[in-house]
Amino acid sequence: MADKLHQNHRERVLEKFRRFGLDVFSDHEVLELLLFFAIPRVDTNPTAHRLLERFGSLHAVLEAPVEQLCEVQGIGPRSADLLKLSFAMCARYQQDLAKSERHRDKLNSYEKIGEYFVPQFAGEQEEVLLAAYLDGAGRVIKCEEIARGGHTQVTMDAYKIARAALLCGASGVVLAHNHPDGTAVPSEADMLATRRLEQTIAGLGLQLVDHCVVARGKYTSICRLRAGRMGRRR
Repeated sequence: MADKLHQNHRERVLEKFRRFGLDVFSDHEVLELLLFFAIPRVDTNPTAHRLLERFGSLHAVLEAPVEQLCEVQGIGPRSADLLKLSFAMCARYQQDLAKSERHRDKLNSYEKIGEYFVPQFAGEQEEVLLAAYLDGAGRVIKCEEIARGGHTQVTMDAYKIARAALLCGASGVVLAHNHPDGTAVPSEADMLATRRLEQTIAGLGLQLVDHCVVARGKYTSICRLRAGRMGRRR
């Protein structure tokens, strides 16, 4: 009898999703629905509540390591894998969407640069440096990963960036890197590396249009920040 009640409840929840999508679901209902596919014939509502109580929010649940997820009552390796897969799929979707649209983008403002790069770092757990090479009108010719580091730093290879820009006929370069464990605030090392790269590629006729720092869906333009500092000194 209990199994039939749970089955009927699951069918009602699934039908609600089919009709209205996730917009009408609370965060614990989203997790409850997702866990249907890993935990058969068990009420997943209490487990969903326990996850939110432990981690505090839906995004924190999805970002949590498998080991910590498995510490929550009701969550085993299969459920933890499903949660991590869901997060990875969301990130992959954002990255693929950005790739499909990026060659039509014109990066001619700080805002457009930030909006262009933020989705490309979705789900990244390591620090990554990306470079977009622009034509004279600011359109993206090519975007590629330059380096991948640990959780705190990544190497900026001026030779590699300049060579790639010249080979594709670019006139400008935009850089972006993420802070996986921090905020979208550039460090003094970021500021110094940006200045050095700008000076290096300027000698080759290339402009460093901007260097963007991304973290948790937010971004900061180093060039805008630097311009603001210079303005205050005058």
